Amino acid sequence: MIIAKNYFYFVLFALVLNCASIENVSAEQPRPISLSAIVFFGYPSVRELKQDNNLKTGHACLRKYLEAVSPKSYLLSADIPSSAEDAVNYKRRNLEEQIVTVMDENTRAEAKAFSLAVPLYAEWEGMSEGPVDEANFVDNWLSKRPGTPIAPFLHLFKAHRLRAGYEAARAGHEKGLWPVLAKKYKESLDKIRSSTNPLIFCIAKDLEAQAYVYLEGYGRP
Repeated sequence: MIIAKNYFYFVLFALVLNCASIENVSAEQPRPISLSAIVFFGYPSVRELKQDNNLKTGHACLRKYLEAVSPKSYLLSADIPSSAEDAVNYKRRNLEEQIVTVMDENTRAEAKAFSLAVPLYAEWEGMSEGPVDEANFVDNWLSKRPGTPIAPFLHLFKAHRLRAGYEAARAGHEKGLWPVLAKKYKESLDKIRSSTNPLIFCIAKDLEAQAYVYLEGYGRP
């Protein structure tokens, strides 16, 4: 099975970009497929998922997401980056395509503008600064573009980064920070609960269901 064979590789790739300690992660067992990880980290890749004939069709949200991916999407042709610079460019292009997939092709211009402007990190190195910076940028974007058509996705993106920042803050014993991030995380999710976009709802539900999104063992916000 393609996913069973390659999923660990994609988990490892994402953690190379985002985690402080590869040694600890490499011993972990592969996690179940997470829609929020696919959207916000880019793993497993959509190309691998599409090629897997054994993928269970009972996962309604995952099926909806895969059906929304355009046959011409970058998500079906992206190559694994080979350097830190390539990694950031990959993450930007991936983010643009994820926004378009979830929202629709009409949001392409705004999706591209946001993905090029947000301060994405090649690695977070186990620290809260990276994901928190990315989350805070969303507030700046929304204040300048209150009518942005990608607002529901941005609130989800912010929630994902806040949760990653929360886990890193707990790991780093930043006692004054993690309660603030936990509160902001819940506020971000509250802002999309009334969304009529089924994929937004699916991703939010998946995000809430994850035991962790970045660093294991630090609880939920």
